Amino acid sequence: MSPFLTRKACAFAVFTLSAFISLIPDAAAMAFRQSAIGYHPQGAKVAILEDVPEDQKIEVVLFDPTKRNPKFPVLLGATVYKVDNIQAFQDETQQGPGTKNLLLDFSDFQLPGTYELRVEGSDVKSKPVQINDYLYWDNLKPVVRSFYFQRCGSEIEDRVLKIYRGACHLRDAEQLEESNTPRLSLGETLDVVGGWHNGSDYAKYVTSTALSAARLMAMHEWGPKAFQYFRMDYPLFEPGYGVTDDLHHEVKNGLEWLLTMQRKDGSFYRKVAGKKWPGKVGPTDDEQTRYVYGITTQDTASAAAVFAMAVRDFKSIDLGYSVKALRAAEKAWSFLESHPGVIYQRSDIDFSGSGEFLTPKAKGDLPYRLWAAAELYISTGKEPYHRYFLTHVGDVPLQRFTWMNPAILGITNYLLYAKNQDATVANSLKNNILRLADGLKASMQADIYSTGLSQFGEGSNPEIAERIALLLSAYRLSGDISYRQAASRSVTYFYGMNPLAMTYITGMEGQSVKYPAHRWSQVMDKVVPGLLVDGPNEGATDGSTPKGLGARSYVDEAKATGSNESRILNNASLAFVLAALNDAYNSGPQGDKEKSGDPNSPLNFKLAPERLRPAKKGGK
Repeated sequence: MSPFLTRKACAFAVFTLSAFISLIPDAAAMAFRQSAIGYHPQGAKVAILEDVPEDQKIEVVLFDPTKRNPKFPVLLGATVYKVDNIQAFQDETQQGPGTKNLLLDFSDFQLPGTYELRVEGSDVKSKPVQINDYLYWDNLKPVVRSFYFQRCGSEIEDRVLKIYRGACHLRDAEQLEESNTPRLSLGETLDVVGGWHNGSDYAKYVTSTALSAARLMAMHEWGPKAFQYFRMDYPLFEPGYGVTDDLHHEVKNGLEWLLTMQRKDGSFYRKVAGKKWPGKVGPTDDEQTRYVYGITTQDTASAAAVFAMAVRDFKSIDLGYSVKALRAAEKAWSFLESHPGVIYQRSDIDFSGSGEFLTPKAKGDLPYRLWAAAELYISTGKEPYHRYFLTHVGDVPLQRFTWMNPAILGITNYLLYAKNQDATVANSLKNNILRLADGLKASMQADIYSTGLSQFGEGSNPEIAERIALLLSAYRLSGDISYRQAASRSVTYFYGMNPLAMTYITGMEGQSVKYPAHRWSQVMDKVVPGLLVDGPNEGATDGSTPKGLGARSYVDEAKATGSNESRILNNASLAFVLAALNDAYNSGPQGDKEKSGDPNSPLNFKLAPERLRPAKKGGK
């Protein structure tokens, strides 16, 4: 083609485009909202076109800017897909007057690549739309690595982000005088150094540590082969590194601290904290005296459950530790058997420098005991645990996983892994979980942002994460891909598909959280990455979070403790969701096995070559 013809074709294309731009009035007000991390080829793919004039007909296409234009081969860029599945949503609080928001579903398009969404007849286009197999796996790493930064009692040396910190809280902790918890005389020190800070208050709780470690082990149990390729980028001389894979090395950090909280009678103390909230200081400068708070049967049962999970999760990785976990779990259960009533102790200073993590007394500790019995039966096969589970499973409300009721994790694990199940009970439990998931799925699909929430309270983000986890459990139990699709659609809420276009995880793609209510980040003036913040909270009382605005009741400010704080259980919930999605689409039981050949091959995980290198020992 001659230079003259090339210039002529380009001029014609520019003229044609300029003519199209004027076809849609008020087009400049329209904007796309999409997932900042992209979409899986087989997953749900939805985006939102906001502020579309009410009566305006819109055509949206997926555009490949690197493909040769079939009409003008000298030009790059061509339409590859027309979006026909479009649904209008009306919400006066989330759009301008006389406009509508459109939910665009292009799930049928499955070719990996980088694209743009465009409104035909205008210059309105989206940011790059990524479609790739690896998004869940790649975004899992920073979420799990956040546990390293939450460590207590050990040095932090991160070569990747150049974050360094000395060991903190090395004098943990003195015995707090409480009723019915005699062990040491007042003021005597109990060595409970280690573990993870729960959040910004630097306190350490048995319940939150146990539930977080359980979520991390659960994601490994769902898809263990992939985690031999999971690397945490530990420092070269990380203590104890190399005995297990990277994930279990981090989990052991939490479990080892839990062991220090177990008394000789098998019960567990419940937390370590100071009497005052820390000021704006880093962990190493929080020099107040910290105390060990008394025992509860709730915490004892939580610890029994997580150690019972560790029995089987560490069995093929570190047999010695599996045996150690079994001793701790059965010792805790023996205490629970000898104390069938609720032991529920509070101190007068419970709220003076930390939270409680105690369920209302009227509800008791049965959800935790049930979870522990289920895990102990799965791991040991001993019938007394099975009898307890079968006797009491109907006494606990079936609901999504929460720290106040974690029983569904034990129930799901029973259905997935227990041998010699009671067929009648198992069938009933499975049907009840599927019915619960159906209700969640319907509410999420009726919501343009796929949350299904009618109100946004404290911890709305982890609540959404556990709703997604329930959908993935239903998929795992049934093989019904509609649950998998609903989960992949809903997870986009955390990555920009929300009214504020926020990515609610620190240090990520898109409009990510920059000023979390996280003391250490504030002190070092560098944000710890991978933290899932609590999210919108209509009833927040921190003075910064706007009230009563639903999904808009959020602000990215360090003082917004009602909406912008993070906790380890938030991250554990999100990590589980990302790992389960990766497993569901790349190696799940009803996933795409037919594309992978040998089901035992690492290629079954559809990871790129650089993701297939097993982690090297020694932190390299």
